[in-house]
Formats: sequence, structure tokens, C-alpha cells
Amino acid sequence: MTRPGFRKGRSGGSRAKSSEGEGFLSHSLFSQAQILHLMKNEFARARRHGIPLGIVLIHVDRLAQLADLHGAELRGAVRQTVARVVREKTRGSDLMGATSDDRYLLVLPHTDHEHTRLVSERLHQVFQDVEVTVDNRPLHLSIQVGFTACDDQSTLFFDSLLAQVEAAVEFAQQNASDHAVSFGEVQLRQGAEDPGGAGAPGGRDG
Repeated sequence: MTRPGFRKGRSGGSRAKSSEGEGFLSHSLFSQAQILHLMKNEFARARRHGIPLGIVLIHVDRLAQLADLHGAELRGAVRQTVARVVREKTRGSDLMGATSDDRYLLVLPHTDHEHTRLVSERLHQVFQDVEVTVDNRPLHLSIQVGFTACDDQSTLFFDSLLAQVEAAVEFAQQNASDHAVSFGEVQLRQGAEDPGGAGAPGGRDG
């Protein structure tokens, strides 16, 4: 039975493919350049056909400090763990890449704002119980999650959508948020200007 907030993957398991070819489900995570290219393509498709697009950014807390304490092996363990957990909880058509050592961008085609919220909240929840093992020692992994979505034609530029999700995760970091943060929450709490322009989808959400 599929857990609430998650979507079943396509049949075929690890051989599932995205619209742009094989995604992170079957191989390693996409690189920063690759995931940004794929996100740009999905955004253009969403604009062209009027379909929704969800974006989630996962930030691993204190990774630099933890790596200093536990060594470079920790970075690889974190990357493998993040990929595994997200792989288990998303669809075969969803795309994920590492934008840095401690940030992971998840692109959710055909996903509106409310479903992006569900996925984001469930990921935030499941990571509360996730540990990585370094030198046979378990280490709790803490994350912050920001999200936004393009539900209609109001977000005009790819860069605007990216700025929205980055603002959301940075707000989550600064406030040690205990839930996934939407771009709309950033606007409401900080009175921030909308990087996506007036009427961006994240602005509807409290």
C-alpha cells in the first residue's frame, strides 16, 4: 500500500525512465549541470502545455562540520542515503540531482502545489528517522526542505522558480524549521519580494 503523500513508481523498478532518459533511480544522482538542465526543460514543457511542475530542495544540516569530524567518507554515505530514501518515496518520472555537497534538487513533473507540499512534508518526516553509518557508527541525519510549484502560467522564468525554492530552504535553515517550508510561507513571514513576480504559485500558500 502506498503511503499518503507519495506516488507509486512506474513498473520496472530501477529501470524506470524519465522523459529525458534514465533518472537518478537507475544510476547515481544527476550532477548540478544535469539537474538544472532537466529542470529548465521540464519548466519549458510545463509552460508550453499548461501543466504543473513541483520543485523541492533538500538541505543536509551541518554537513561541512560533520565531515570535518567524521571524514570524507561521510559525504559519500550521505549522498547514497539521500538518493536511496528519495528513490523509495518518489516516482520513476521524478528527477533528482546534487547541486552541492549538502543540497539536492528534486523536480516533480505533473505535480501541483498541494501534491508538492505532500511530498515535501513526507520527506521531511521520514528523514527524522534516517541515520547514516560511518566507521560502523550510526549518525542521525537532519535536513531542511523548501518547495515551490508552477501551477499555471504566472511564473514566467525558470530562474524565478529556482530562486523561489532556494529562498524557501534558506528560510527553513535560518529558522531551524520543523516542517517543509513553501515559498509562500517565506513571503508571508518576511514580506519578501517575489522572485517569480506577482502571482507566483508559491504566494498563494500560507
